[in-house]
Amino acid sequence: MKVGKTSFAVQAPRALVCAFEKGTNALSNVKAQPISKWVDFKKILSQLRQPRAKEIYDTVVIDTVSIAFSLCEKYICQREGVDNIRDVSWGQGWTMLKNEFQESFREITMLGFGIIFIAHEKNKATNLVDENGDAISAVAPDIPQAAYTIVNGIVDIIGYISVEDFDENTQLGKRYLYTRQTPRIFAGSRYKYLEPKIPFGYDELVNAIGDALEKDAKFNGARIVDHEDNHSDTTRLFSDVMDETRNLFIKLSEGDAADANMEKVSKIIARYFGSPDFRLSETKESQQDLLEAVLEEMKQI
Repeated sequence: MKVGKTSFAVQAPRALVCAFEKGTNALSNVKAQPISKWVDFKKILSQLRQPRAKEIYDTVVIDTVSIAFSLCEKYICQREGVDNIRDVSWGQGWTMLKNEFQESFREITMLGFGIIFIAHEKNKATNLVDENGDAISAVAPDIPQAAYTIVNGIVDIIGYISVEDFDENTQLGKRYLYTRQTPRIFAGSRYKYLEPKIPFGYDELVNAIGDALEKDAKFNGARIVDHEDNHSDTTRLFSDVMDETRNLFIKLSEGDAADANMEKVSKIIARYFGSPDFRLSETKESQQDLLEAVLEEMKQI
């Protein structure tokens, strides 16, 4: 059953949806960027670093976490020239994957954007039993454990949307947002006084957080302080991308700003190829996506 996760997220102030999963077409007035490769997301991240981005967006929505993590894994494999993350030398593949995933989303928060992660649900076994002695399973975010650990370290609330009092005839029910864990629901919050169950809706959540902060101030003396679509399915010839990159590289390496330009280019290369010493002339055709991403950032120098 669709419960309105994306519809909820896009009500956040000036939201940009990073659509790793299709599903925003039915929503009106939504700024969504379709993402089919991790490099697409890195291009968005590059644009979010620009000062003008803060004039357009306040919130970044990741829809969904599991697909984002999968694309990030494929990106690491492509960058390292392997077919499986386990094939990276010295077992460093998983470390590279976790670092890339974590640093990308932490940068979004450090840039001053709010961030909302969307995930589907799965049943997860627990050590609890019901009154009949049967094992109790709980619903939890359907994301890999490594991704969950990273996301959990970033967010303030892990919420679960529940549809209750469902009427089979009208196909309607009451929706609630759980913000605290129960024996059958996995959820949590950093807000000490946030209600454990609130009517589902963006305004309702904002009001509930406001109430929680006011209670914190009262009881503990705390003080309250107050896009354009760059996605393209057009595939360029690898030779054309190489030629354009080579010509731009030569241009940037000339003139009075050459040293400063080359330092910036080295940082860009390191972000995508893992080392500032990687030679772009040695890029393989299978790494064209990475080369195009480097080229796009070089154009901004």
